[in-house]
Order: sequence, then structure tokens, then C-alpha cells
Amino acid sequence: MPGAFGFGLATAVHAIVVLLGVGLLIQDNRWVLTYLRWGGGIYLASLAFGAFFTTSGSSDAKTEMSSQRKMFADSFLVSLTNPKGWLASLLIYPSFISPYFSYTIQAVALSLTAMVISLSIYGGYMFLAHKARAALDNKAALNKVTGVIYAAVALCLVLLPY
Repeated sequence: MPGAFGFGLATAVHAIVVLLGVGLLIQDNRWVLTYLRWGGGIYLASLAFGAFFTTSGSSDAKTEMSSQRKMFADSFLVSLTNPKGWLASLLIYPSFISPYFSYTIQAVALSLTAMVISLSIYGGYMFLAHKARAALDNKAALNKVTGVIYAAVALCLVLLPY
């Protein structure tokens, strides 16, 4: 679940930035999205490298806690450096704001709703991934598959157009 909370927090950051008006600066300066795109690609490539070449070792409580913190941080950073998340936020959030009601109340409600949706979706993904991991008990093979997936996403992020 730490990964879902990382994605949820990043969703809140997206909402806050866009709804505070900083999103207009990003919209007017598209180069920011290019830097986010390359930063996200490099970060995912480093995760792929780490997952692909990690050795499977024993899991103790300290390692598990460190792993949960890392999962939270990784999911938070991956989501924040994804330009598609920023674009979606820029395009979608303003369309839900009505000039007839309090902007603050609408912004808070929209941010909380986005967080709940993000937590639900990514929590479901994490639950399914946990079940799949239990079924695929070979940690070395799982790390290789994870590395390949991260590498593929990094390449898509860098090479495909917005």
C-alpha cells in the first residue's frame, strides 16, 4: 500500500499546483513538461537498472520497512515526473470549477476526490501485484520482469510524443 499512498500524494500535488494557478505557467511554458518527461525517463531507467541487477536476499523487518519507504518515494517521484499526469490535471481539473460556487471549497473537494480515486486505483493495482508476487515466488525472476517493465516504460516516456 505505500506505493498507492505515494501516487495519491502526487495526485494531490498535481491538483494543488494546477488549482493554485501554477498550472497556467506550465501550460504557457511547455518546456517544463519536456524536462519532466526526461527526468521521469531517467528515473525509471535507474529503477529498471536497480531491479534488473538486484540480488535476491533475505527479508527482515528493517529491510521491509526500508522497502516500504522506498516504494512510497518511488511511486511519488514517478507520478510527479510523469508529464501525462500534469497534462491530464491541466486539462481536466479546471473544467470542474464553477464560477457560481466557492473556489476554495471546489478545489478542496476536487483534490480530495482525485486522491481517493488515485488511492483506489493504485491500491487495487498493488493488491493484484501482491497476489501475483505471491504466486510467482521466484524473486530473481520477478526482479528481472520488473526491470524490463520499468525500462519499457522509460523508453516509451522518452521516445513517444505527448
